[in-house]
Amino acid sequence: MGRHLHTIFALIFMGFLFLLPFVANGGLIDDLRQQIAAKSQEVKDLQQRAAEAKQSLAEAQSKERSLQNQIYKFNKQIEALELEIAVTEEQIDEVKLKIEEIEIKIKQTQEAINLEKSRIASTLQLIYETGPPDIVELSLNAKSLSSMFQNLYSVQKLEGELKTRLNVAQELSANLVKDEADAKAQENNLVALRTQLTLQQELTEDQRSEKNILLKDTRQQETVYQKSVKQLESQQTEIQKNIIALEAKLRFAIDPSSLPKGKGILSWPVNEVRITQYYGPTSETGFINDGYQFHNGIDLAPSTGLGTPIYSAGDGKVIAVGNDGRYAYGKWVAIDHKNGLITLYAHLSKQAVSVGATVSKGDVIGFMGSTGFSTGSHLHFTVYATSTFEVIDRWYGPLPLGGHLDPLEYL
Repeated sequence: MGRHLHTIFALIFMGFLFLLPFVANGGLIDDLRQQIAAKSQEVKDLQQRAAEAKQSLAEAQSKERSLQNQIYKFNKQIEALELEIAVTEEQIDEVKLKIEEIEIKIKQTQEAINLEKSRIASTLQLIYETGPPDIVELSLNAKSLSSMFQNLYSVQKLEGELKTRLNVAQELSANLVKDEADAKAQENNLVALRTQLTLQQELTEDQRSEKNILLKDTRQQETVYQKSVKQLESQQTEIQKNIIALEAKLRFAIDPSSLPKGKGILSWPVNEVRITQYYGPTSETGFINDGYQFHNGIDLAPSTGLGTPIYSAGDGKVIAVGNDGRYAYGKWVAIDHKNGLITLYAHLSKQAVSVGATVSKGDVIGFMGSTGFSTGSHLHFTVYATSTFEVIDRWYGPLPLGGHLDPLEYL
């Protein structure tokens, strides 16, 4: 019995030695964590610079409309987007390091589990061969009473050690499941960041193209620019008057009994709710010009600016997608929620869905922009009564119309 006990405790002691490689590998993980911390700080620094660039852009948008200021705004928008790209690239590198760290932990945990299983199996084999401790045998083999109790204590300690090993193996298995889930989450995060990076790069190129077109069309002359601005504003005003007149008639066609009732039926289409203009007469909402007397939705302008993801306000089906260029709603998406309501998302920089697509609440359907009749990057969000909604063709593109409702009644 004594020989077997010595063998078992020697095995347990060797088990602790097997842990040394994992302790040694801890240095590699520490190095990765230092790199991750450094990347995280770089991301914060770049985010601060991007926020400053966006603030400069916001200030530029309030300045007098001139060719010089317009070029300045393009430059600031490109600068902000390039900084956002740099932030995303650093975040991608940070996530890659996190995945590398998790993969090392998974490998080490799997190796530790295999070692624990091996040690448990060996210990159980020895216990099986030895059989349960015989008090008579222990007494006869003991040289003294204290020696007998020492042998009994060793057996009890062996059983306790075995239980500890089993608990360690179970804990390692639970950690492995968690690490694998973390790795999957980080991989999904990486895919989302790469998609975001592609979008930011496309938006940056769009801004450069618009800037070059502006410089070419105006031949970099202020008088030419002002002439084109006046012509554009005149056209936009007439279009807006036409929309207001057509929708005023459609509002009379709304059947109140067909509408759902209560707040919370729709969810906010942006993460950061920052309303810059409410629904109603422009004399009350604050934005007034010759052709813009009623605001048929609400304007949302998250601080994240151009390229901010726009989400579907509810489950539904995409029934129309259009592009009105520099007029009306610019790039827009309309979704039928099959509850008596249709939602419109306008002035998008990019649409992420097509006609016929089925969407769920919270799905990304586009990205915030400043296309169409717009003075700055924001989302124009309109709610229509389904029975009144239609899309008509105009020389500048397809125009969505309908009997509109106050979105705040449903958000």
